[in-house]
Amino acid sequence: MDLGIKDKMAIVCASSKGLGLSVVESLLDEGCNVVVSSSKEVNIKNVSDYLLTKNYSGDFFTFVSDLSKEEGVISLFKFALSKSSKIDILVNNCGGPEQGDIETITNDNLDEALDKNLKNIFLLTKLVLPIMKSNNWGRIVNIGSSSAKQPIDNLILSNITRAGVIAFSKSISNQYASNNIMVNNVLPGRIITDRIKEIAEKKVKNYLLENEIDIDLNDILQMMGEDLPIKRLGTPNEFGPLVAFLCSEKASYITGNSIQVDGGLIKSLF
Repeated sequence: MDLGIKDKMAIVCASSKGLGLSVVESLLDEGCNVVVSSSKEVNIKNVSDYLLTKNYSGDFFTFVSDLSKEEGVISLFKFALSKSSKIDILVNNCGGPEQGDIETITNDNLDEALDKNLKNIFLLTKLVLPIMKSNNWGRIVNIGSSSAKQPIDNLILSNITRAGVIAFSKSISNQYASNNIMVNNVLPGRIITDRIKEIAEKKVKNYLLENEIDIDLNDILQMMGEDLPIKRLGTPNEFGPLVAFLCSEKASYITGNSIQVDGGLIKSLF
């Protein structure tokens, strides 16, 4: 399908692997030019080497930037503008915050989560919106978590910040819809990423403390998949194409929504 975004300029945050990389590849396949970012030099080198082995319709540009800090957000924005006079697409993505509940989470953990998972999204979106408005076209997709719809035990910071991003998205989607700027959220569930493995590893430790049966990471991952209606975990390749569609000309009447990609994990009607 031609999504009508050939030669559009996109920023995809935290996109050297996992869900972010899946989005990058889906956009490149459609002929987008994409800024790929990571906070780690080694990840940027690895993703650059990988992408160079592929044959995409679009071009990519890599940049190292710590988006938990305001100066990192600004430097990424300036880098994107050095590659193009416009920014058409913004995909806000970031890793999950510290695991824990209200008794174990520290004030520093809270500050870090707000900076990383909420404030940076606010700041980068604020920077790109005037450009999109002047071009009367824009697509913003925020990658969150199913925890925004159904809070997950021991992930209180994720529950808080992801829900905050939904409220933020809804606010700006209403404000900028008449400027042909569509703003949506995509909420992944149990998709095989470093984050899911991190959560599973903690479950292994807790399981071993509570039971006398040996269990490993693969056992927990299998159990997490079998607990879903679809009976398996998802893969990043099942995620990126949806985000690319929401970034496209075809999604011109979809805004202010939060779409779950979770294998049926969330069972509520709304």
